[in-house]
Amino acid sequence: MIDVPQTEYKKQISTMRSWLDGKGYHLALKAFEFAQKHHKGTRKDGVSPEFSHQMFIANYAMSILPGLMFKEETLAAIFLHDVCEDYHVKIEQIEEMFGQDVAQAVRLLTKKTPGEKIPEHEKELRNRRYYEKLATDPIASMAKGLDRAHNILTMKAAGWTLEKQKAYLQEAISLVLPMLKEARRTFTEQRLAYENVKSLILIQAQHINFNLQMMKQLQEQAEVTEPAAIKL
Repeated sequence: MIDVPQTEYKKQISTMRSWLDGKGYHLALKAFEFAQKHHKGTRKDGVSPEFSHQMFIANYAMSILPGLMFKEETLAAIFLHDVCEDYHVKIEQIEEMFGQDVAQAVRLLTKKTPGEKIPEHEKELRNRRYYEKLATDPIASMAKGLDRAHNILTMKAAGWTLEKQKAYLQEAISLVLPMLKEARRTFTEQRLAYENVKSLILIQAQHINFNLQMMKQLQEQAEVTEPAAIKL
């Protein structure tokens, strides 16, 4: 991940706050402030501010805003999509503060709550149902697509192993893209936005998959040449 200097990050925060206020998106601004207070740490790269993830997704969503059915609610859900999963925030509080539509999106986006343990034999089925439910909501499906696109972009900098990166890409192809396709069929008003997000994921996945293959080849070459070097 590109290291964003604190001064630049603070400028981005200020710009986002001003933009939301100027648009009259007071619900999204409220979600922005609420989420930012919770996401105070750093990302897994140990450098980037934790909330830079939500900022990246929101900034991209702003670029396709005309194609979204629920513009402000989608931005609000983007800011809030990790608060129930990563922190002890109840969905009831989200509903009380931000309304039913945003709360439903956040509920669908939340895979598990802090401390919850999912039995290994239940993970595959639960994951499949998770994406099936996301496809039924125009806000959650869009937020999840953008969330996955940014995570793909930053997974190498986060120190993920090659195997974990490959598994994550495979999940994007086998579950995230079909979810976006199903949502596109249902919510035709934001068809072009879904196409945009699909293309973003595919471009990143192809680029990273090429890099992973190159890295694997280099590792295999190193394993072959190392014994020869020892023989000499």
